[in-house]
Amino acid sequence: MWSLLCGAWLVAMASEGVGVRGGDREARAAYEALVAQVRDREPDKRRTAVRALAEWGSAEAWREVFCALGDGESKVGDAAQESLGRIVDPRVAVELLGNAGLGSKDDRVARRVAEGMGRVQVPLDAERIARELSSRDAERTRLLLGSVERLARAQRLNGRVERLVDAVERLERSGSDPLVSATALCTLAEIAPELAHRRANEALRDSAPARRCAAGFVLARLKSPDAMSGALLLARDREPGVRLRGVECLDAIGTRASMLAIVARLADEPRMRLRWRSVELLQRTSGLKHRLDPRPWQLWVDGLPEGGVVRRGLATDASGRGADGQVTRASGFAGLSLQSDRVTFLFDFSGSMWMPMEDGRVPKDIVTDKLRLALEALPETTAFNLIPYTNVPIPWSPSLRPARRKDIAEALEWFARCREKGRGNFYDAARLAWMDPDVDTLVVLTDGVPTGGVHSDMDLIVSLLGDLARIRPVLVDSILVDSPPGAARRWRELSARTGGRSIEVDLAQP
Repeated sequence: MWSLLCGAWLVAMASEGVGVRGGDREARAAYEALVAQVRDREPDKRRTAVRALAEWGSAEAWREVFCALGDGESKVGDAAQESLGRIVDPRVAVELLGNAGLGSKDDRVARRVAEGMGRVQVPLDAERIARELSSRDAERTRLLLGSVERLARAQRLNGRVERLVDAVERLERSGSDPLVSATALCTLAEIAPELAHRRANEALRDSAPARRCAAGFVLARLKSPDAMSGALLLARDREPGVRLRGVECLDAIGTRASMLAIVARLADEPRMRLRWRSVELLQRTSGLKHRLDPRPWQLWVDGLPEGGVVRRGLATDASGRGADGQVTRASGFAGLSLQSDRVTFLFDFSGSMWMPMEDGRVPKDIVTDKLRLALEALPETTAFNLIPYTNVPIPWSPSLRPARRKDIAEALEWFARCREKGRGNFYDAARLAWMDPDVDTLVVLTDGVPTGGVHSDMDLIVSLLGDLARIRPVLVDSILVDSPPGAARRWRELSARTGGRSIEVDLAQP
């Protein structure tokens, strides 16, 4: 209790802007207590100290926050990363571009700064950022491109922005890493829209699916007059993820002709999740509740006026809630209807999965029974995988497997035997599943609170996976068990960003 009270007092001192230089010995003692606390053995105390130091705001306090970016405990490193959004001193912001930030030899620090730099509250020099863009560390570069987008939207790029545009365009044209090239194309839409428009039209026929997805994102973002022809091309692409981006581009255009094209895609689309995504978009626009049969949708489109933008109606949203706000309940897995035939199930095997409920049952055993019902109902045309996760992902298979009877039996036996326990590293498990090129949907069963891995803060996870979904579309459906309201809200946001659904369930109920 005393440590909590002390931490609250230190935060209050920091929020009052008490300095640490000069003759204020009380302030100096408080500051030194924070510096000591940021090195404490307890991660919660270190996180509290990081946030208080960011509130303090002096240059030396910020240097302590920069050091905390390399903390091996995700809750501490994430707190430092999000705290970068509190930087209001231009001199401190400049240090992010130096050896303490982007130039750090610690990859964790450099990548956290690359993502967090877009949150600072003061303008940054565009030319200096341009010099930091390279293909040497693809992940760092991709995160830095995201920061460039946020800085541009907030009008916080100073100096010779044209140098930054040139650097981003070089990355976009390089093609050495398709994800970096695709992200660079998305970034161009923020800093050089006309150039992005030209490059997007060229990328429509690129060999890399990520670049074709980025082209669809840019065309939808810019809503250019020729976006319709590009969206139609993408909606007929050989890759399901690109077709999905094409359908979403058609939805963004929002005309009678684009709605008609979505209905046509619904009629011809072989992949289940893309059909359901088309239905969701049509429902959201029309306010109607028709489902997979394209004929009533065709009648709706026939009644729309020619020209102009279609007015958006009221319909079910990506959270899985109906127009009345009630949670949708359907057959499938643990109350969530399965809308994919290329799906990976993720299971949070942290402590809550093993804590007996009031009736004595263990959640893991209930989940095993519910999974059995779900898998045994899958048609053989479905492909699936299972990834429980603790501190690390624990995949059943390195890639999707067909839902043949023998594969289902093997998966269920493996899952029933799996008794791993540990903290819940959702982010790494999601990234592992995401990289299987055949996956279009993740179904996550969790208590809603990640606790391990490089990132455990849901605000950061939503941002990171949401950006990735632009160029590698994967829909995230979540099944939340006893999730705190704040965590549930963030999972709904992740679903909205990726086009998935989120529901809350009581495992004790049938």
